[in-house]
Amino acid sequence: MIATMFRWGIILGVLGFVAGFVGPIIFTPEANQGPLLGIFITGPLGFILGLIVGLVLSFLPSRY
Repeated sequence: MIATMFRWGIILGVLGFVAGFVGPIIFTPEANQGPLLGIFITGPLGFILGLIVGLVLSFLPSRY
């Protein structure tokens, strides 16, 4: 259960970080504080959401 939670936490955390870090660089390159969105907001929120998704998925019955 813990492994599933951390696996999903890392996956969604990295996706949130990359989207929050690269997105502002692409859409507003003149904003020098844009990448901080990925570091402080979308990365950690993606990790927390991934932990929740992993917890829910670990309680579902396995299909194998």
